Amino acid sequence: MSDRGTMVRAESLVKGYGEGATRVEVIADLDLEVPTGEMLAVVGPSGVGKSTLLHLLGLLDRPDGGTVTIDGVAVDDLDGAARAGMRNRTMGFVFQHHNLLDELDALDNVALPLRIAGEGPHRARERGLERLDAVGLSDRA
Repeated sequence: MSDRGTMVRAESLVKGYGEGATRVEVIADLDLEVPTGEMLAVVGPSGVGKSTLLHLLGLLDRPDGGTVTIDGVAVDDLDGAARAGMRNRTMGFVFQHHNLLDELDALDNVALPLRIAGEGPHRARERGLERLDAVGLSDRA
């Protein structure tokens, strides 16, 4: 498989939980390729490994085996800071539960990742307003 034009690639991915006789293999020898610009839905019944897969591809967890490549970068050997930086620059997450900070308003919740990425406060708020407007929520700012 070529990395040209591929945003996400998983090869021979393995992930399990537990040890010995109680170990449960959640993902076994999974291959996946998502071309740049393609949209993908991960669906299935509860307990089949959807969240585990998304945690691996989102660099929130590490596989027991196999490789993950994001935007041409092999991420398996990246340290925690490099993985966090890649998440900040190349990914967005929409969680099942909102995970917003109650003490911040909508604008500040949207601007917070921009501030973490190094944007100045004024520019982060401007871009936050643009993002809220893009999804029809500027009245919540």
